[in-house]
Amino acid sequence: MAFATGFSIKADEKSFNEAMAATLEKMKTAAVASDFNDVANQFERIAKAEQNQWLPYYYAAYASIIQSFVSQDKTKTDLVLDYAEKMINEAINLKGEESENFVIQGFLYCARIVVDPNTRGAQYSQMAIASFKKAQALNPENPRADYMMGMVLLNTPDFYGGGKKVAQPILEGAIQKYEKFVPLTEMHPVWGKEDCQKQLELCK
Repeated sequence: MAFATGFSIKADEKSFNEAMAATLEKMKTAAVASDFNDVANQFERIAKAEQNQWLPYYYAAYASIIQSFVSQDKTKTDLVLDYAEKMINEAINLKGEESENFVIQGFLYCARIVVDPNTRGAQYSQMAIASFKKAQALNPENPRADYMMGMVLLNTPDFYGGGKKVAQPILEGAIQKYEKFVPLTEMHPVWGKEDCQKQLELCK
């Protein structure tokens, strides 16, 4: 019986890994909003089948946030981001000490700003910064926490404590961390280095 149980666990783990790998590969080729929506839904299905895994919820949120940026129908952006927020909350409930979950939470708040910068900028930029600070505290070596923090500060006016001079050293630090970063598994997040480099170039 113990052998059978152990075999079942290994089989389930293999099935999960294969499903995650296939969906991550699908996300790499996603180009339009419907592609990212399909990917997000697929990750959610994996999450519901593997109820103790935070990564599929994380990626469902990530795919939805990217969907909000590439979608041509901006009237539904908040609905897409509401879904992303639900996925993030599930991921945090499963692993509240995971730095990546607060990076993606801050990324969500940045996406909320894009919907209406004039009315949302002040509120959501502070919420994003708070999330990135938490991500940094949980894992000081996480390059995405520094990258996203630097990006927010780069787009924050000087008189609110942002600007190029403030953002540049943070983005430089992020690049250094990307050079050293090794993901825990092939499924763990690795995104952001190229975009971080582009943000750093804007500081010069």
